[in-house]
Amino acid sequence: MNKDNNISIIVVNYNTGNVLKESIESLFSIENNNCSYEVIIVDQNSSDNSKDVIIGLSEKYSNVKYIFNEKLMSFSYANNVGFSKSTGDYILIMNPDIIFVEPVLNKMLKVLQENPETGAVCPLLLGTDGNFQHEYFRKYPTIGQFIFFYMVFSKPFYYSAFMRGKFFEIAPDISSGTLEHVTQIPCAFFFTRRDTFIYSGKMDENYSLFYEDVDLSYQINKTRKLVLDTSSKIVHYGGSSFATDDNYKLHGRFLISMHYFFDKNYGFIRSMLLKVISVSNSVYIVLWEYFKSIFGKKNNFRMLKHSSYLKEFKKVYL
Repeated sequence: MNKDNNISIIVVNYNTGNVLKESIESLFSIENNNCSYEVIIVDQNSSDNSKDVIIGLSEKYSNVKYIFNEKLMSFSYANNVGFSKSTGDYILIMNPDIIFVEPVLNKMLKVLQENPETGAVCPLLLGTDGNFQHEYFRKYPTIGQFIFFYMVFSKPFYYSAFMRGKFFEIAPDISSGTLEHVTQIPCAFFFTRRDTFIYSGKMDENYSLFYEDVDLSYQINKTRKLVLDTSSKIVHYGGSSFATDDNYKLHGRFLISMHYFFDKNYGFIRSMLLKVISVSNSVYIVLWEYFKSIFGKKNNFRMLKHSSYLKEFKKVYL
């Protein structure tokens, strides 16, 4: 293994060439000479200017490598391919919409070196508004979480701090300036050891989209802690790869990934219960929207996303 690059940064890109360029430029501007690292960009057959951007970055920075997939593959597959080309003892899985505003790599490295019980670490993720992105640090999914936050009557529970704290969100003290334990870390910025990543099974390629990072966190969390370093921060734009005209399909893919997470980690009874509840919920919503259409009040987007989920469920499970 090449010890010159102690950290391998894996970035999966899909049609976010301009954002990717800004991200990598900020990395080299902020982290230049702070530590030794390599960047491996895996492009998912982008149709924008990504290829030219990536080649330009590799020509400008000698430690930028790239892989061009011939077709759009799963996020997990792309990260595993990037990992197979990496050389570092430490791995950073990073989104192409991360902007470095202060040096963080050495701090992440130090956290893992000084805390052997810790399996992965992440700095504070701040949106462009400067606020901490709580939505990326949630509890693991449960039946209760689905009932109170994903079903047709769930909206009122979003306004209950008690219910959100009990079923949905964790509440790290982001002003503590220390390490805060979290239940999961998003792959927007997932810093871990190479051997930990391998021991966890790497990224499960059965997830086509969503829940890859939840599952990775879950596997690592079985034996090691996950922490948020509140003394460090980065900016995360968020959702840059999902700006498409068929976003309604993402709901179905999200729920199918949730089903697989339950299938893999929670056993038959809870997994079957989730399927019954989620399918019943979507059938009810589709029928309700059909009824509303008689009076010209149908919510077309809502209809499409739940119909799409039912089609996906039938294709996968029936």
